[in-house]
Amino acid sequence: MRIIVMVLLLSAGIARADDIAPPATHFPKGTFDLTLEADYAHSFDISRARVEGCTVGAGYYFRDNMAISVEAAGFAIDQAGPNSIVSEFDLRIRHHLINAGRVSFFLDFSAGVSYADHRTPNAGTNFNYVLQPGLGAAWQLHDKLFLIGGARYWHLSNADLEGKTRNPSINAFEGYVGVMALF
Repeated sequence: MRIIVMVLLLSAGIARADDIAPPATHFPKGTFDLTLEADYAHSFDISRARVEGCTVGAGYYFRDNMAISVEAAGFAIDQAGPNSIVSEFDLRIRHHLINAGRVSFFLDFSAGVSYADHRTPNAGTNFNYVLQPGLGAAWQLHDKLFLIGGARYWHLSNADLEGKTRNPSINAFEGYVGVMALF
């Protein structure tokens, strides 16, 4: 009889613990997000460039922990030759791989297009493509508000649209920090 009572009490305790356990993810399928990021990148190759800007994006979690986002960014690029102001539009895929309490670690990848007011890099073109693979983390500040940050590889070039002689590139390491709100 004592064993039966202990098993019943133990199972009631497990059921109660399951009722108050945190969700498996903060990013379930059907969730929308809005992000705002401050970005800084510095080239590591021949095309000396420093990139500073901000990005705003809206995303949709099409499955648990996986989102697709549209983003718009504005950058100031300090480069050899005239500096340029760049507008960028891209699509980003983000996959939260590890959810540990208030922290989530993710990988992301974006591809997009950009247009600059001066040739960027200096011997290149005004129109370019941008690729950005990276990793980051999201820290829950409030119920649906997260601090996000991370690092990315930032590549800008025109993919030989005007031939190999007019296709210099910028390859840079980018760091970013921002906020993400879920809806």
